[in-house]
Amino acid sequence: MENKHKQLLPIPAQRYFTLDELCRLADISAEQFSVWQQIHGVVVGYGGQHYTRADVIKIRQLRNSFKPYTDPFTRNQVDADGNPAIEATEVRQQIEKVVDNLNSVLAK
Repeated sequence: MENKHKQLLPIPAQRYFTLDELCRLADISAEQFSVWQQIHGVVVGYGGQHYTRADVIKIRQLRNSFKPYTDPFTRNQVDADGNPAIEATEVRQQIEKVVDNLNSVLAK
């Protein structure tokens, strides 16, 4: 069985982190983080761009709980299993193939 857990980046020795840094270090998207906070009514850090090392560690420990808040079309570039997300154009192409196949079957 393959190890599906991605190795996280080491936390740099600094006092405060931006939202982008927090999300990059936890391997989540800012959108996932925002939706997760809204749904659970949890505020992490001081808001804005002020997150401490403890906040980064906390979010890294909770990162598996962010998976349900994945939007593979616009936000996170990965699905809930960590696989590359399919883009909307790819979905459109696949649907067009299915429709073409259906049309050819129905035309017979």
